[in-house]
Amino acid sequence: MLQVGYIFLGFLFGILSMLIAKRLQTKEDKQKNEIEIISETLKYLFQTKQTYNNLLADRSLVDKSLEEFPKKTTELEKQMYARFDREIERDFFPQLMFHSFQLNRIEDKSFWKDFEKLMGKYEALGKMIIGQTGMDRISELNIELMELIKKFVEKCLAKAKV
Repeated sequence: MLQVGYIFLGFLFGILSMLIAKRLQTKEDKQKNEIEIISETLKYLFQTKQTYNNLLADRSLVDKSLEEFPKKTTELEKQMYARFDREIERDFFPQLMFHSFQLNRIEDKSFWKDFEKLMGKYEALGKMIIGQTGMDRISELNIELMELIKKFVEKCLAKAKV
């Protein structure tokens, strides 16, 4: 009878160790998935930043050509809008929705809120650039956007413990 007790006790320890290992593996997998979601979102965020930097550079070119070559300005402006439209049309909005959804899956919902705030600033920046707002106001918003990006990246680094 004593041997059956030892066998049963060994069986319980085996089950317990298996459950603990499974729990630790699940936690590790969840953390890896969250880090992957964050890294892909950062990649998208930097691609978006490049798209808006290109638009801003085109806008600067249009503004400079207005003074020197007023006849060419209309053509440059059309090219600016067409280039921005092509970059946005590729897969900007599906990717935006995907990354927003992915960040919503993370346990810490502040990542999603910060991402939404960043994308709102990008929208405002795009409207300012296209709406012919003064460059000084655009620069202020761009600086504000860079600060938000910096905070978001620091938060992501802290989450990833790099």
